[in-house]
Amino acid sequence: MLEKIKQDFRPITWILIPIAVIVNGAGGWLITKLDLPLYLDTVGTIFVAVVTGPLAGAITGLVTNVILGLVSPGYAPYWPVPVLIGLAAGILANLGWFKDWSKVLLAGLIISVVASITSTLIAMRIHGNADLNPAYFLVEEPVDKIAAALIAFGTARFLPKQIFALLPRRENVTSGER
Repeated sequence: MLEKIKQDFRPITWILIPIAVIVNGAGGWLITKLDLPLYLDTVGTIFVAVVTGPLAGAITGLVTNVILGLVSPGYAPYWPVPVLIGLAAGILANLGWFKDWSKVLLAGLIISVVASITSTLIAMRIHGNADLNPAYFLVEEPVDKIAAALIAFGTARFLPKQIFALLPRRENVTSGER
C-alpha cells in the first residue's frame, strides 16, 4: 500500500495539485459571478483524484478549502467535504467508475451523496437543527457533482498524449484504446 502511494506521488502529481486548487477556486468564482446554481469548485479535486489517486485528491480538496477558508471563513468548518470528495472520486476511479461517460454520471451521483451527507452533518452541528433546504441536496448538489465529474473525466480523456503518459493512474480513465 505504501509503495502504491509513493508511485502516485510522482512529480506530475505535485504539479497538478496546485493547478487543480487554482481550477477549483476559479471555477467557483466564475460560477458565482455568472449566478448559476452550481459551484464547480471541485473539478480540480475530482480530476486529481481520478488521475493520481484518492490521497492526492483529498490533499487537493483540503488545500482548496484552507485557501477558501482564509478568504471566506465560512468555508473552514466544511474542510471534510472536499477531502471526502477527493477520496470518494479516487476510490471510484480505482474501481473503474471513470472509464466511460455513463459510469461517470453514476460516480458523480455517489460523490454528491457523500458531499451532501457530510455538508448536512456539519451544517447541523454549526447551526443546530435549523431548516436546511432539501432542494439543494436533492437537485443542486447532484447536478454540480455530476457536472464536475464529467468535466474532470473529459479533461483527463483529452489531455495530450505526452502528459497523459505521465499520470500515475491513467488506467482509471481509459479502457486501453488510447
